[in-house]
Amino acid sequence: MFKYLYDEIKNMEGNVLAIGIDDKLINAIKKNKDINAFEISKSERFSLFQRKKRKLESNGKSINIKKLHKYFKKGSINYIIVDYEQILKHYKYVFKDSIYLSKGKLYFYMPNDVDSDYINKYKRYNSKITLKKYDNTKLVIIDNSKATTSKFKNIVYLIGDTMTNFIDFISNILVG
Repeated sequence: MFKYLYDEIKNMEGNVLAIGIDDKLINAIKKNKDINAFEISKSERFSLFQRKKRKLESNGKSINIKKLHKYFKKGSINYIIVDYEQILKHYKYVFKDSIYLSKGKLYFYMPNDVDSDYINKYKRYNSKITLKKYDNTKLVIIDNSKATTSKFKNIVYLIGDTMTNFIDFISNILVG
């Protein structure tokens, strides 16, 4: 899986947002001179690297993952690489913001035993989803080049997903 991502990173150009990814992948991103990369890492909470400076440099303060769209303009990110386990509690915000931010591809990597049903919600926005399975991980590639969204659509989907999660929570309490 990482070999596939390394090959993809070598061919990337533009802005890359990396959320909670492995240090090996970060080093591969740093080596590519055609990338302006922004990272929300698991170790430092937030760091900015490479040449381009933006208002994200915040003197060591952490950036709220729920408010990514305040720091980036619509369609300003070409690629997003995400470790699923790092965004698990914020996935519905990353989901909504990734459609808003990215005009390119998203790469989610996760363990094989994780259920990826919520990733299929990208089909609502006319995104193309590709799933690659490896030994102990799987890589979900989402192409947002033809995705369409609006604030109203996002609010309706967020409310619907929250209600579905609440009903699932209540049913788990009653059954278990």
